[in-house]
Amino acid sequence: MSPTYRIVSKIHSVLVNPRTLEPRRGVFIILYYGIGAFATFIVVAMILLGLEAYGLRFARDFLYARLGEPVLKALESLLF
Repeated sequence: MSPTYRIVSKIHSVLVNPRTLEPRRGVFIILYYGIGAFATFIVVAMILLGLEAYGLRFARDFLYARLGEPVLKALESLLF
């Protein structure tokens, strides 16, 4: 057996109930809230960056105060 097969089978046994072959409930919860939180973060960040693009400086000041310049530059390159 290859190492890749062992890794995939261990991940499968953790994520899928072996008796019913259905995904475990925790998988759905993590995906649901994880994807929702990431999407919310992207939307809020785009709104704040859009406000800054139209000359409303409080959005950039808010982002600099909360996140700092390196994180803001990385976020701008990710979104645009």
